[in-house]
Amino acid sequence: MRRRALGASLALAMAALLSGCVALPTSGPVGVGNPDPVEESAELDTFIRPPQAGATPDQIVQGFIEAAASPRGNYAAARDFLTDEFSAEWVPGAGATIDVLADRSIEEPVVADDAAETQLSVGATPAAELMPNGQYELPDSTAEVTLPYRLERVEGEWRISEAPDGILIDELTFGEVFRPYELAFFDPTFRYLVPDLRWFAGRDSAQTSIVRALIAGPAEWLAPGVETAFPEGVSLETSSVPIANGIASVELSGASFDDVLTVQRMQEQLDESLVGVVRNVDEVALAIDGAVQDVPPLDDPPVHDPPVDPRPVVYNGAAFGHLAASGDEIEPIEDISPQIEGLAPTAAAVGPRGQSVAVRNQAGVSVVLPGEPAEVRDPRQGLITPAIDPEGVVWSVPATAPGELVAYLPSGEERERPIPVPWSGSTIAALEVSRDGTRIIALLGDGVRTRFVAASIERDADGMPIALGPVVLDLSGLAGTPRDVAWLDANTVASLTSLPGGDTRLVVEELGGVPETIAGPEGGIQLDAGNGERDLRVLTSAGDLDVQSGVGWQIRARGIEFVASQMPG
Repeated sequence: MRRRALGASLALAMAALLSGCVALPTSGPVGVGNPDPVEESAELDTFIRPPQAGATPDQIVQGFIEAAASPRGNYAAARDFLTDEFSAEWVPGAGATIDVLADRSIEEPVVADDAAETQLSVGATPAAELMPNGQYELPDSTAEVTLPYRLERVEGEWRISEAPDGILIDELTFGEVFRPYELAFFDPTFRYLVPDLRWFAGRDSAQTSIVRALIAGPAEWLAPGVETAFPEGVSLETSSVPIANGIASVELSGASFDDVLTVQRMQEQLDESLVGVVRNVDEVALAIDGAVQDVPPLDDPPVHDPPVDPRPVVYNGAAFGHLAASGDEIEPIEDISPQIEGLAPTAAAVGPRGQSVAVRNQAGVSVVLPGEPAEVRDPRQGLITPAIDPEGVVWSVPATAPGELVAYLPSGEERERPIPVPWSGSTIAALEVSRDGTRIIALLGDGVRTRFVAASIERDADGMPIALGPVVLDLSGLAGTPRDVAWLDANTVASLTSLPGGDTRLVVEELGGVPETIAGPEGGIQLDAGNGERDLRVLTSAGDLDVQSGVGWQIRARGIEFVASQMPG
């Protein structure tokens, strides 16, 4: 048997399949001449060639992989390549291996003319994995995986009788077929909405996939840190969520609903996950056990993306405070900047409303409150820049001991709480807590590469952290020296890595999304963000605070020693 690469041939095939000349609208009337504009489905259904007479086993497998890019009719086009028995067994929704098309290869088995069955394998280099619940994950390894296929003759033509569940899809086609959707859950206090990004194929059925995923609950890595209003035992009464006149009808059953507040919160999750997100959904009608609900809005609706002060907080060796828009002046934070300036700080993190600041200096990490002297909380040496969360908890860890994370509580008898970590690495360069307090990101050194991870934060009834979730979400790592991390919004994060020679790279990604790598300014050492990617800032070793300008970087201020992360006001 021999292998042949499929990169070039499949690239040409998919380019043709995805081009306008073979993409046919799936709805809308047929017109002649120059008809008036009509509203029609924005979704195009790729034309898939059915199995061809006399096709060889490898051609059948290749055709099956291409056809599985179309989810229409429960993957009807792909099932044409299967035997009737296996068609009933194959589970396309079991997930997806997202591979590098240029590296894909397939065997060309030598098959006797009278052979009744044969087998072959496809070699794929994984770029990512899609879990059955729609969660996008980066692979633990990029080593080639082998996918086995068995075929048999059916009325003289080859058909697949065994294959892995799920689908194999290349990166380009994945972006054409699947779309990301943010599912809405709550923080434990129900003050904030917490996004959980999932990917689903088939825009006409996305609303059904979203509702089923909401009912099933948050992703495993996120679950310890969030809440859902959907009680155990609830299910979708119908097989789908229909949309008519802009209204998505969600019919639930199977659980008792004790109070109006639970129903209001379910409605909030549905509205945030569907309205304005799924095509043609302007409203969600919720029915429980056949009775349509008239759900009043929440008296105190949760916040989706709490903003921070768009002005960076900086220290220039003498003054600590907000950098003015001109970049020439530092505006002090009332009742707190003088204390910090007197500590000879080397790093800091600003708490909610600027009412507490975690400061690192030669004595360790201290907490500074308005009008009060600094209190040393972590005297250990070699500490990284501390993090602070919405509850005023300070998070601190030594750079060479990533497992020795300690949370310093703002009040109570227990002021120091060691937090076991779910990550591994030889060093840790940075960590930061999300603005809703439900998640933490960390950038670690792992050999010659960085390791960028996210974990959920489990809290007690008083809102104090007690543990990190046991499962981490692996984000995109790079070869180089880890520098810093930042939250850009409720679900978007960034990391900064130094490359040999002084170049830097930033990775910007949604948690559960596709990472984007961009070149940073030379000598970048620290990362800061306001509200969104446009507010991304990098501090260089020369003391320049750079901001993005077009495709390059522009100096916003000079003489800066460090920038401080901020919590919402």
